[in-house]
Amino acid sequence: MTQTRSLIFLFLAVVIIGIAGCDNKTPVGALDSPAWADHLKLPKVSFTPDQQLNIITYYEYLPQEIFDLFTRTYGTVIVPTLITSNEEMLELLQKNPDKYDLLTPSDYMVTKMHNSGLLHRLNQENLPNMENLDEDLRRMEYDQGLHYCVPLFRTSLGIAFNISYISGIPRNWGFIDEQLRNEYLTYRIGITKEMRFAMGISLQFLGYSPNTTNPKEIIEARDQLIYSIKRYGFSLLEEENNDESLINNNILLGVVWNGSAASALQKNPNIRFLLPEGPVLVTIDNAVISAQSKRTRTAELFVNYLLTPQVAARITNYNYFPNSISASAPFTKRSIRTGPGFLFPEEENRLLLKDLGPSIKLYEDAWTQVLQAKTPETLVKLPLPKGGFFKGDTQTVDFTKKFGEKDMQTKKPEAP
Repeated sequence: MTQTRSLIFLFLAVVIIGIAGCDNKTPVGALDSPAWADHLKLPKVSFTPDQQLNIITYYEYLPQEIFDLFTRTYGTVIVPTLITSNEEMLELLQKNPDKYDLLTPSDYMVTKMHNSGLLHRLNQENLPNMENLDEDLRRMEYDQGLHYCVPLFRTSLGIAFNISYISGIPRNWGFIDEQLRNEYLTYRIGITKEMRFAMGISLQFLGYSPNTTNPKEIIEARDQLIYSIKRYGFSLLEEENNDESLINNNILLGVVWNGSAASALQKNPNIRFLLPEGPVLVTIDNAVISAQSKRTRTAELFVNYLLTPQVAARITNYNYFPNSISASAPFTKRSIRTGPGFLFPEEENRLLLKDLGPSIKLYEDAWTQVLQAKTPETLVKLPLPKGGFFKGDTQTVDFTKKFGEKDMQTKKPEAP
């Protein structure tokens, strides 16, 4: 009975997510009026902010109008450098530690940057809006007391799927392995192209910790990814356009971020998104300041600005990721609050990546080989029917029963 109730709950969750996400067909961020900030009173400052602030952040993460409002208010021009991964962010900071002022790394990268002496210790007196932070984010292990980072967004890795082509409910990572064997899905299943997260999901599928430092387990996870690429055309999805892949039906089943799936749903009503049962790989994205920045006071002003409820909501309305401030809810679009972007596990089921120190070299070596894996030209990408295989439901159907071995056999003609 308990299992039956769980299945019913999962089915209803998928349906509700689809309905909630489809009530807004307007492109990302377009529903916010240009006058959204007209009545927003930002605090005056007792110092002269710097003329420019250089930041490193992800593609499609912070909208330009957030930068523009800060410039109009304080006179500081925000110059963003856009990247696709935490590792790329770290590399840029290491090469030019005095060039960049503010960055938005995930939890494990905060630890690595701090241990490497790359982060400025925050003056919390300059960050009064930190009192707006959700309580559970104040006790993060990677920076207890939040002396070096300020949580901005919650992100979770789950399974996005197109209900016109994918039958069944993806309750675990094994579902993807099963679907890989469907020849119509060749080249149409993928995972986010980020080393720690792609390797982490592969490790989870094999029953290992995504933070393992066991060389044999890491190699096994590497080989699993390489085999899937070579045998099934398994795709590594670029972070800046994985939602477009879902929208255009280039990817029908993918391990992607909650916000990416929510964004895709706005333009493709057949997209659904679920978190797998059990521990879910999540990240908390943060604002940090470079230890060698010469504009730390202005950088702290910008961080405090990002923690304004209306500003945080405007960013969520753009990138679809739940922010760290519950007080922003009244200013966040209802279709986003009730959509797949806000799927996030309870604390006991949150699984965070950790800084692995020198052992990260094991992952880097493995990932290099994954990136070198190529799908043979003999593997064919079959055309899909425009209308899909299914009609928008999520029932499980075993089509193989229709074409059993007996149906495929040719009888020999009887001798006269």
